[in-house]
This record gives sequence, structure tokens and C-alpha cells, in this order.
Amino acid sequence: MRMSCHFKHHINSTHLLCVNADLTSVSFQAFWQDVKQQAAQIQPLSAPVWALWEQDSYEFLVLLFAALQAGKQVVLPPHRVSELERQLAAEQIYFLKRLDLQHDPDAIQLNLDEAFLKQAQVYFYTSGSTGQPKKIPRTLQQLLNEVAGLEASFSLPATAIAIATVSHQHIYGLLFKLLWPLASGRSFYAQQLAFPEHVVDLQQKIAGFQHPNYVISSPALLKRWTNDVLLQDCLMVYSSGGKLDGGVRPYLSRPITEVFGSSETGGIAHRQADDAFWTPFANVEIATGQQHELMVRANHAYTEDWIMTGDKVELTESQNPKSSFTLLGRLDRIIKLEEKRLSLDAIEQSLLSVDGVQHSHVLVYAKEHRQMLAAVVVLSEAARAELIKVGKAKYVAQLKAQLANKLESMAIPRQWRFLTQMPQNAQSKLNQHYLKSLFSPLQLPVVLLHQVSAEQIAYQLEFTPELECFKGHFPGHPIYPGVGQIGFIQHFARENWADLHWCNGFEQLKFQDLIRPYMTVRLTLKRNAHKVSFELQQGDKTLASGRLLFALEQPENSGHSINR
Repeated sequence: MRMSCHFKHHINSTHLLCVNADLTSVSFQAFWQDVKQQAAQIQPLSAPVWALWEQDSYEFLVLLFAALQAGKQVVLPPHRVSELERQLAAEQIYFLKRLDLQHDPDAIQLNLDEAFLKQAQVYFYTSGSTGQPKKIPRTLQQLLNEVAGLEASFSLPATAIAIATVSHQHIYGLLFKLLWPLASGRSFYAQQLAFPEHVVDLQQKIAGFQHPNYVISSPALLKRWTNDVLLQDCLMVYSSGGKLDGGVRPYLSRPITEVFGSSETGGIAHRQADDAFWTPFANVEIATGQQHELMVRANHAYTEDWIMTGDKVELTESQNPKSSFTLLGRLDRIIKLEEKRLSLDAIEQSLLSVDGVQHSHVLVYAKEHRQMLAAVVVLSEAARAELIKVGKAKYVAQLKAQLANKLESMAIPRQWRFLTQMPQNAQSKLNQHYLKSLFSPLQLPVVLLHQVSAEQIAYQLEFTPELECFKGHFPGHPIYPGVGQIGFIQHFARENWADLHWCNGFEQLKFQDLIRPYMTVRLTLKRNAHKVSFELQQGDKTLASGRLLFALEQPENSGHSINR
């Protein structure tokens, strides 16, 4: 029997909704009372549109519904960096935070009727995989429709707790981790987890609740799973944001449901095996266009019209709107280069057939008004050791020689970057715009991973030999100079904290070891007022540490611009 699936059905429920990091819990009833109190504080604010970025899922959910109840529109940015804060501020859009109680909570009444759901507006950003992100509008009714589609497509018990390694700032995490439990009477764990070991540790900690759980994750994390990390009381693992690598499923010993969709369409289909057909969600209809392009119509998409996805597919039953299908690749990955049609997917497959190549991404890169192919490649440990030993020029020549038997000359990439892993955004998707930037003069180390928590901000950085700071320091034995390290640390600090103006001092600077080409380094940033502490580490070894002292910008609108 399916559970009732509507936010209003559980307003007065005393059942568990949220498990906090300290394992205290919040009921549905307490949550909706919190929403009511915050809505009363937000309603008098003059701005009609607010940005929302909160690390804690409970705080995020309270402010989301409080703002909507107060008649405001909500923008969910893909990240919170200083440049975006300034862009939004120029549009009179500021970041919302929990407000002190100054207005009577009884001045506002909770309203979750059909009229409210249809007018409550949330803006999501696309991943930016094909360029700059764009905003996609969705009403709360459309989001609820998608939640109802999940409930109709999957069977989970009423007591299941959602655990996520993905962000609720994006539509996949928001739907699966927060809105689905909120509408169906289930519960969620408030913190986002970073590693497989963290998931299992939490599952052991919440065993006392005697509730099963389900995990919302991504291909980027799941491919790091090992046989000795054993899931506990886990009913299902969901994965979205990209194709799950073949052979990952046996490591988890639990069913993995892949979810295929986009910000524009919402969820489209799901499957539970590497080579299985994709099955549309219960409330999704599909068709194909003239080029076998997948078309989608759903009551949860941003429009009621058919949406062209750009994905080439093969249907199992032609003209059946509920047909399952096979994905054949992106149509926009067929390019014309010097009057020759080339498939970037096919070039990547040829690269993957070369010994030592584990992952590849091929893109079109413009240099001096000429279009050429470029490749970002992840090598095995043995192949990477060979690259470092013989040097990039000789290694690329060896690669090209192997590709000559597989690809025509024009299809062999001219520019190459070798990384330890693919840089990905918060949804585990490749950022095309960022990947293209790797082929311009590199002023900053490559960001492989960016993690934000309440305590610190962490980056995993790769120092490719093409970095400008290696030039001249020193011929034959390049090292990354200390002044360059201070430069990129300032950049990343100001990127995360919008009110940091310029660096005007240092404390306890220590440069304890060298940074050389091909190294991967962890940068950790912690802030205390105008001081930002940093540490650069490779494994357990500290390479550099210290504190940077910043002048602080005075926000133009101190009542709205909010620091983290």
C-alpha cells in the first residue's frame, strides 16, 4: 500500500522527521512550528526574492518553507562564492539566514493548499556542464508531483531514514533527501557525508533508532567504495549525476538504483543494472524526435510541453509513451571540425582502449582562432609513474602512436592535460566551462574537489606542470614558490567569504616542504573574524601553514548581506 504523499498530511505528526548530527531528533510537528516562526520574521522583509544556501539540511528546509510561506521566491545557487554573491546583490537578491524572533508567529498561518503550491516559486541552476549555469523555475506543486512520482515508482517503508552524500542545494538531493521524506512521513539525517566510511559510521550510530535507511549518492563517491566498507540496515542506494561506472555494484552488496534526469525535466527514468534498459518514472511520458532524440513530458517539469533533452535513445517499443529505452549518447557531442563530422564519445572510447587510460574527456578548444581537440585524461598509477618518468612530450607521443591505429589523424587530440581525477561539481558532473579553462594559461592549481562544512573549507588541488608559477622556478627542477602559494590561498579564501577585501598581513607562516609538478595537495581553510588559517598537506605531511589577515569589506546593505 502506497503512503499518502503531501506535505500537509504530516503537519501535526509527532513522528521523527530529522536526525541531527548529535543524534537528537526533530518531529514533523516541531519542524512546522519552526517554519511558522521563521515565516513570521521573513514576511516583513521588503525583498521579494531571496537566495538560500545552508549546509545543515534541517536549517535549509526550515528557511525554504518559511520563505515560501512568507510569499517570497527562493533562488538555490549551485555554490556560494563571492563572485556569485556580488552578482545576486546587484539584482537586490541577498542570502537568507535564520532570524531572531521579533514578530508574533501567530500573525501567519501555515498554508499548504493547492493555490499556495502553484504560486510558490523556487529557482534551480543547471549544472553549467555546457557553459554558464542558468536558472530553471519550478513551483512547489511541480516538486510535489515529482515526489509523488518517486513514491509511485519505489517502495520504501515508512520508517526509512534518508542519508545523503550529495547536496540538498541541488534538485536531486533536495527531492530524494528532504522533500520525499517530508511529504511521505519518513525522516532524514541532517548532515551531508563526504566518504563511504562516514556513511557506514553513521549507519552504526543510528542503529539505536531501529529504522532502516537508504543512501542518496553519486557515481563519484560510489566508485571509491571498497569491499571492506559494509553498509548496515541499508535498503537501497540511489545514484544520479552521471553514468555509474561498470563493476561498482558488487562492491556495495546492496541494490543501486541509477536515476536519469535534468534540472529542466526533473527525474526521467531509473534502472538497477549496468546494462539494463531505463524505465520511465510513473508520471513521465517519453517519445523520440527525428534524430531519435529523447523527448519528455511530465507534470513535474518546468513546462507542460514536450521537452527535447539532447540525448539520443533507442526505445524498446516505438510510440509507447511508457516504453523503456537505451541511452546512446549526447547529440551535441557530434561535432564538425574542418568540415569533418566527429563523435567525441567515440574518441573517448578509443582513448579508454589504450593501456593505462582510466578516464577521459574530449572537448573542442579554440586557440588562435583555430578549433582543435583537447583531452583531459586520468591515468592508472603505473601509467602516471611512466608519464612522470619520461616527461609529458614523450608520453603524449607514445599515446598518439597507439591512437594512430584507432583514429584518423584529425580525431587525435592536439592538447593534453593529465590529472589524478576528473574535476567535478557538487552533482558529480563534469563542468565543461572549467575543463576548457585548463587549456588557457593556468594561474591556479586544478581544483579536483571542494568541500564546505561548518568547521572548515577544504580543497583537493593538483599541481599540473603547465602552471605558470612553475616557469622559472627553477629550470630542470621546478617548484611552486611560497609567494605563489599565498596568492592562490588568498584567491580561494576570498572566493568563499565575500566580505574578505584584501590581504594586509600574515602570521606564523611556515613553508616546510616543496610542492612539485604532478603533486596533489589538500588545502584546508578555517576562519576566525578577519583571520583565515590555512594548511597545505600531502597525506600526513604538512607542506605549509599559517594565517592570513584580511581587511573586511563593508556591505552596502548590512541588513541583508549575510556572512557565513
